[in-house]
Amino acid sequence: MSRRQLLTATTVISVVAPLLIKPTFPAEALPLAPLGKVEKHVGGDKLTNLLPEEVAHILARNLRDGQYFVTGDLTPEIFADDCRFKDPTNDVRGLSRYLTALGILFDANYSRVQLLDIQVTGPYTIEATWTLGGYLRFPWHPRVAPFEGKTLYSLSKENGLIEVQDQTWSISGIEALRESFTPTSGPKRDIIDA
Repeated sequence: MSRRQLLTATTVISVVAPLLIKPTFPAEALPLAPLGKVEKHVGGDKLTNLLPEEVAHILARNLRDGQYFVTGDLTPEIFADDCRFKDPTNDVRGLSRYLTALGILFDANYSRVQLLDIQVTGPYTIEATWTLGGYLRFPWHPRVAPFEGKTLYSLSKENGLIEVQDQTWSISGIEALRESFTPTSGPKRDIIDA
């Protein structure tokens, strides 16, 4: 690792370490990158009052075909613009901010999402199970080994839009951060199929 990469990693770690303590207030974690303000409207007209099965079908397409966890290629019309996105290392409010975060995180050419299952689990909830792995866009090209995750999507009772996307992972937040700051040597390879 070069001196510059080491300095960058040290700086990022000094910012990340305090974030390991989860905030008790909603979506107030310090962002690791400037994500911008929450835009008032993202995408076309919102697709309100869809059946949960219709939303699940769109999410399945977005995960399988759009690979949206690594590309940001999702259908914004099914998400509330002030949607909250939580996982073991991040807590972001705002669809526009979440899309910005996705755009700077994974190298979509060498990262994959594999949808294992998606089901409507209640009148306002959908749960997806998936595998994710790949390479991050940091200068030291960290490799994220494939791990399993679950996403609980909570739909608004008023309009049916997704208002919370809450992920749990088979790895801890600390393990995910460790992988994020571990340099990878050698050429990148397809992470899921390898």
